[in-house]
This record gives sequence, structure tokens and C-alpha cells, in this order.
Amino acid sequence: MPSASVVIATWNRAALLDECLRHLAQQPYGSGDEVLIVDNGSTDHTAAVVDQHACQFPVPLRRLYEPTPGKSHAIAAGLHAATGDLIVFTDDDVNVGDGWLLALTRAFLHPKVALAGGPVHPRWERRAPRWLALASHSRLGAPLGLLDYGTTPQRLGARTLLGANMALRRSVLDDLGGYAPHLGKLRGTLLSGEDHELCERVQGAGHEAWYQPDAIVSHWVPAERMRLGYFLRWFFWSGITNATMDDDRRSQGGHLRPAYLLRQFSTGIAAACASAMRGRLPSAVDRALDSAFAAGYAAARFGMVRTGTISNPARHV
Repeated sequence: MPSASVVIATWNRAALLDECLRHLAQQPYGSGDEVLIVDNGSTDHTAAVVDQHACQFPVPLRRLYEPTPGKSHAIAAGLHAATGDLIVFTDDDVNVGDGWLLALTRAFLHPKVALAGGPVHPRWERRAPRWLALASHSRLGAPLGLLDYGTTPQRLGARTLLGANMALRRSVLDDLGGYAPHLGKLRGTLLSGEDHELCERVQGAGHEAWYQPDAIVSHWVPAERMRLGYFLRWFFWSGITNATMDDDRRSQGGHLRPAYLLRQFSTGIAAACASAMRGRLPSAVDRALDSAFAAGYAAARFGMVRTGTISNPARHV
């Protein structure tokens, strides 16, 4: 089995991180495995939680400190320190399932596989509203960090994996120029394109990416994220993210046309109002999100939002 470096970025989530590490401690680790916690400037008792677990953790558990705000910066620090053959990503608000790491690393026994990941199921803080009940099976799962492509191992194709449950070969990441931080989460934004960009880049270079249904994790979904306002903000930022990614694909002619954006925005608003008047709340939400996406894309395309902090850097890290 290849050795694995599990990389987790955290910021002021000591209680959730404590639960996360309790589950990680139960994994069947191998020689050379390690867990790296990158503290992104926490002011709570995160350091004490990591130190307590490190005393009895089955493999080396290290806490790194990255003061520059933003998950992307923390991930970059973790990648710099990682020593494993595989980089394995999960989050501080995730509980990994039994045999999770083994299920992921088995995928890499095939030499053509460079990227693998599995389902991300919800752990609801409170009962989900009806329109969110099946979020992990639809596009509504993306704002909540949920994913489920079924129970059969399969090639990923045009779909994406999530950073809450994803692994890739370190050698491939290095060959492809590293991680793209300009698409990752920065504080004050809901940028969310780094996972999708990585899946595209790996497969575009001729490597295989696989969905592993047995590598299961569960993701904490706080009540504050079950509100329509959060979803509208997320899809607005998704539009900004996709506009930024299209800038990276400029040579491929990836831009959406202004007329299309205007049509998607206006028809989305009209259809959302019509569905709401008929009592079809899920449909109304779906069309409102179309409008939010179009507005975000247009805002980025026409310079209506500041994109200086999210432009593509000269090199990846």
C-alpha cells in the first residue's frame, strides 16, 4: 500500500475537530502514514485538542500553524509538509467511516489511478427541510459539501469529488504543477472551485479518477446553512468561481455569452415566482439558484466584484 498523508485545515472548530480525530484514530494505518492538522490562526483550544490526541494517536499526528487567513493557504502549508505517497483530504467537521482510509488507498493499487474519493453523507444539526432531504443526490448537495454517486465503483468522468473525501498521488500533483489556491475558500468568500479544477486537470493529463463508494464520510451540516439565503449566496459565488475557471480556460472559448446570462437570470426569476405562487417550493428554489449563479458569473465577467484576491497566480503551490 502507498503511504498516506491526511491533511486537514482547521479554524476555531476545536469541538468538531476533537470528534473528527476520534474517528480518524480508528483507521487501519500503515507504515509511513501521518495526519497533519493545519491550524489557520485558531483562537480557541484547537492546539490543546491536537496535543491531547497526539499522545496516543496510532501514527504521527502533527499540528502546523499557518497564520494567513483562508483554507487554501492552510492546505498549501499542509502539502509542503506532507511526506506520504498519497495526499488525502478531509475536513475538521467530518467523521470518517470504518475502513475509510483503506478503501481510498486500495484504489491506488492500480497504477493508472491518480485520484479517488467517496461519498459525503450529511450529519444534520436539525431536521432538514423537505426541499433539502435528498441534497446529497442533487446539485443542492454542493453548498452543503455533500455527494453521493451511488453504491458502485465507477470512473469519475465529468463529475467532481469533494475535498472532504478525496485522495491523489503526490507525484501526479507535483507533475501537474501543484494545488490551485486561487479557486479555494478564502475568508469572506464562498469560492469553491479547487476540487473541480483538480479533477479536471488530473483527468485532462490522461490519468484515471475513480469514485469509491466504500470510502464513506459524514459531514456536519449546521442549521445556518439550511437557509435559502445561504444557498443564494453560495450559487452567486459559484457563478464567480466558474467565471474565474473560464478565465483559466480562455483558449478553449469557455465564456458564457452576455445574452445567455441575462436570459438565465430573468427566466430564473420569473419561473421561481411562478413556482412559488403554485406552492412548488423545491422548483422555486431551483430556479432562483439559476438566477443567483447567472448574477455571480456576470458580476465577475463584467468587473462588478473585486477579483484581485482570486486571480490565477503565476504558479500553483
